[in-house]
Amino acid sequence: MTDIEVKTSFSKTSLDVSAQTAKIVGRGLVCDPGKLSDLLQRVSYYRFSGYLWWFQVGGSDHQLRHGTTLSDVVTLYEFDLKLRLLMLECIDMIEVWFRSQFTNHVSEELGPMAYADPQFFGSRSAFFRDKSKLDERLQPPTEPFIETFYRKHTNPYPPLWMAAELMSLGLISKWFDNLKVERVRKLVAASGGLNQAVLSSYLRQLTVIRNACAHHNRLWNRSFGTGIMLAKTGETQLLDALDGSDETRIFRALVYTVFMVKKIDPTSNLPGRLRDHLLSGKDEWLTEMDAPNGFEDDALWAS
Repeated sequence: MTDIEVKTSFSKTSLDVSAQTAKIVGRGLVCDPGKLSDLLQRVSYYRFSGYLWWFQVGGSDHQLRHGTTLSDVVTLYEFDLKLRLLMLECIDMIEVWFRSQFTNHVSEELGPMAYADPQFFGSRSAFFRDKSKLDERLQPPTEPFIETFYRKHTNPYPPLWMAAELMSLGLISKWFDNLKVERVRKLVAASGGLNQAVLSSYLRQLTVIRNACAHHNRLWNRSFGTGIMLAKTGETQLLDALDGSDETRIFRALVYTVFMVKKIDPTSNLPGRLRDHLLSGKDEWLTEMDAPNGFEDDALWAS
């Protein structure tokens, strides 16, 4: 089969909403086919299928549990949607905080241009890889304050407090990972109540979660290839909430996220909103997320 034939074959099956509707109904979904067809027009067959999988009973025919309704699947879809939106709010706060802490501590301890000096970083190859990503944002300038800087100065790079505003969460966390000046890494991490290794691993997974949320990917029952280290020392409420959690499952990330938000802004209502949203889901959904029974009673979540 040629490439053209393959593409044609895929287009016939993947874009035919009527066929997709019939296929799902044939798997046992209780629904009004017209409403299902309208839904597939809005969210696409393969996005919707990601939630249907939860209701499967197994087997090659992908049959659904008896009595599964369209409302059941949509409720799970909307649960995941709200989880992503809440996480984006949390990540916004954490990302801004981390950018500020990294900028302040590196600038104060090493100087505002230290970030552009390879002597302060462990891996030269990683340093130049990351700097090349920054170069893409600097030339041509994408922000007015960078244009103003280059009009007034001949330096090839602006000070860190400017450069950091051009870095994504993923990029600035790589700069932090590669920084070999331990006292600075400790200062940044301590401001968030974590040690440097735990913060690094958390930021790596948080970047994946942030991208999943931004691109509307399924989040609630994901397993992550990059795990978050288990904190062995620190505040009791964090250690208790982490006890028994899986490093690759979303619940551990939620625990660290709630802890960080409370550290950054003790007045924030985000932890309570996130807790209440989780409790609005079904018990089996929470089990799939690795949330233990009664998690809400831990001090981290209860306060």
